Amino acid sequence: MLDSQAGKYFSEDRDYQKDILQFVKTISKNAPLTLRSKITGVRVFFTDQGYEFKKKFWKQVGRQVKGKRPVTLDKVPSKKELRQILSHMRARGKALFLTLASSGMRIGETLELKLDDVELTDNLVKIHVRGEYTKSGDPRYCFASREAREALEEWLKTRAESLKRAVGRSHIHSKKDEDDRLFPFSMDTAYFVWSHALDKANLNGKDKATGRRKIHPHVLRKFFRTKMASLIQVDIVEALMGHTGYLTEVYRRYTEADLEKFYLQAESSVLIFTEAEHVTQLRKEVEEGKQQLQNLVNGLTAENLELKSRMSRMEVENTDLTGRIQLTEQKLAQLEKMIRETLQ
Repeated sequence: MLDSQAGKYFSEDRDYQKDILQFVKTISKNAPLTLRSKITGVRVFFTDQGYEFKKKFWKQVGRQVKGKRPVTLDKVPSKKELRQILSHMRARGKALFLTLASSGMRIGETLELKLDDVELTDNLVKIHVRGEYTKSGDPRYCFASREAREALEEWLKTRAESLKRAVGRSHIHSKKDEDDRLFPFSMDTAYFVWSHALDKANLNGKDKATGRRKIHPHVLRKFFRTKMASLIQVDIVEALMGHTGYLTEVYRRYTEADLEKFYLQAESSVLIFTEAEHVTQLRKEVEEGKQQLQNLVNGLTAENLELKSRMSRMEVENTDLTGRIQLTEQKLAQLEKMIRETLQ
């Protein structure tokens, strides 16, 4: 279909350079990096069709890109605001966005997860992010909170029925019911769920320059980094998020079990519905209980060693006493023999 449209376009008598400039002007509100990426795509498209424009022209196009950083002023939501947003979502939305907020994953990675990539444990969610899901191609392990685990448990109860309904409604895209993804829906659907909840929570403020929402799913990665980095090493947080520059070094120094321990140390910082102070207090009580138990075990161990030592001494004494008794019996036997011989 794309080839036929391209053929139709190039069959017309058009000023292609003017078209390119007009297109770039139309998308000029995109973030600079996104804009540069789209311009590169356009350049490759025309080159593949045999149209090579001079470097001077592409420099003219490039000058329309202002700056290098995103132009939308993002807003990282507070925990209170996240509670307001999530309260307007059903099971699938809560499960998805609690997972994003507490794992630091990209939304694209999360929507690629298969059911067997995720393990729900007693404490948290263990996630295997395969290399084919990531921007860099590097696989990694990450974790999501106990709140995300509870939300995922609720979502999994209705996932099959939700997928069945989606298949029944899908006449255009021919959606299949054997989708084995944890979240079997598209990026557009995820953004619709988020935007609808923002509207309901009255938190749909937009950037005046770009017209884009200030609170969008990507800011959940910023939320994760900010909160986690306040309690554990930044390089650990960056590796959990999948930033390539940190993965190799962190994975060289730490095991998956180590990373899980680090995550649990800072998990309270990314809990949305549970107050961090309450979790910290519970953790403190658990640690104190573990310490008391360890002290009891240590005491019993010491008593056991002392008892064993006393028993060893008693065995030595008993052996000595047995020997002395045997010697006495021998002497008595000898004395008895001498008496009998004397009386004869």
